[in-house]
Amino acid sequence: MHCLTKIPRTNFEKKPYNNPAEQLFRGKVPIEKAVSFFYFTNESPYRDLIHLTKYAGEKECGFYLGALYARELMSENFFCDIDLIVPVPLHPKRLRKRGYNQSMWIAKGISEITRLPIEDKLLFRTGLNESQTHKSRYQRWENTRDIFTKGNYSQAEGKHLLLIDDVITTGATLLACTETLSTIKNIKISVLTLAIAE
Repeated sequence: MHCLTKIPRTNFEKKPYNNPAEQLFRGKVPIEKAVSFFYFTNESPYRDLIHLTKYAGEKECGFYLGALYARELMSENFFCDIDLIVPVPLHPKRLRKRGYNQSMWIAKGISEITRLPIEDKLLFRTGLNESQTHKSRYQRWENTRDIFTKGNYSQAEGKHLLLIDDVITTGATLLACTETLSTIKNIKISVLTLAIAE
């Protein structure tokens, strides 16, 4: 309980239309709202939660945190107009190496609480980009250009999608996803991540 209460929460859900996550997309791609659960800093012990989820095989950690955040967001009616949950996909080669998609496990945790369906055949990663860890903002944008493509999107027309990822740093990956999805007819897109770089 001590660990849970000390999570460095952003509380973006209390101001979903004018917060640092939302501002990363403003003027670039149309999104409805954007939220992140907690702040990600090099000094914080909570950054280990992302590393465990992403690199150490602790996919259940992603599920647990997704469910935990979903419970908190339910009291803010955040999901009231969301139709589908869309996890950011991994490239098949990276998926084989890692064995799972951490964004999918976060999405599963959210779906467990909200009962919203997960749509993982809507967006595909066709380009295998390099690690973004030590890249600048512009390099990250260059690294993610044209690496996503749409799958069967007819069921998504006119829907409000919730795009899920583990962490936002510059927002380059989510921007690339949103650019691809925004070509779907009458689409609305919101973004949810576990963490955001402070």
